[in-house]
Amino acid sequence: MNWEETWAHARALLDGVTRRRMKGASSEVELALLDWGGEGDLVVLHHANGFCAASLAPIAKGLSDRFRVVSIDARGHGDSTSVSPGEGTDPYGWQTLAADLDSAIDALLSLTGHERVAFGIGHSFGGALFLRAASANPAKFERLLLCDPVILPPLTDEDRSRSNASALVAKTRERRDRFPSYEAAFEHCRSRALFSDFTPEALALYVGEGMRPTADGEITLKCDREIEAAIFGAGGTSAVVEGVEGVLADVVIVYAERSDFSREYFEEVASRMMRARVEGLDVGHLFPLEEPEHVLKLVDEWMENP
Repeated sequence: MNWEETWAHARALLDGVTRRRMKGASSEVELALLDWGGEGDLVVLHHANGFCAASLAPIAKGLSDRFRVVSIDARGHGDSTSVSPGEGTDPYGWQTLAADLDSAIDALLSLTGHERVAFGIGHSFGGALFLRAASANPAKFERLLLCDPVILPPLTDEDRSRSNASALVAKTRERRDRFPSYEAAFEHCRSRALFSDFTPEALALYVGEGMRPTADGEITLKCDREIEAAIFGAGGTSAVVEGVEGVLADVVIVYAERSDFSREYFEEVASRMMRARVEGLDVGHLFPLEEPEHVLKLVDEWMENP
């Protein structure tokens, strides 16, 4: 399908969605949320670095018949407030981003009347933020589904300089971020290896909701390359797993067997929690955007066999 047809099909996943804004951890930051409504238990989704809340719409739509589903844009992503990486004290540190998530959770619980989040579903760095938020405020979460989360063994400065994070920072800063049109952006992304296995809907939502027009009539990424790079550069800190012993939620850490993370370390982190396990899948790191049915199946199985 071409851009127009694919975008029309993808945009239908957002039909009936309420767009909300809620305060982040600092007064100058507002977080954008997509709310699918519904009367069921509360499910909150959080995207990977560089993506946006709408990119998880195929998962959200698949859950919306049973749950009240909300997907969150991290600061600097989608329609949330962007702060320059050079402003303030570590504005894109993962503890700051987890505090944003915690603030949004408070607002959602107040809005919906729920006592806690039934499922926190986070992909990549979104999974790490849920783990951090649940460590700080255990009573707010019943279950966490962490999809190949960025939780790494503690790294020295030398280790970090040699790690994949360093390469990701460099590649991110070089990534093309301006296009003459949404159609051109879609065709460019479709030709790149990173996006080659995305569902058509996920890719269209990444372009249609993760990019915006510029003053000179071009299209650019809503998540600035320097912001994405700053988050990659701060990733994998030991602070992400500090206090996980106090997590009260049932936790499933999904290990993507075709990713670069360590199942052994995932197992070690899971062993420190009261009710946590690691489940391996023969998928790549970006599987929620490539094979969202895996996430839906995991939720269904969990609900059938708690």
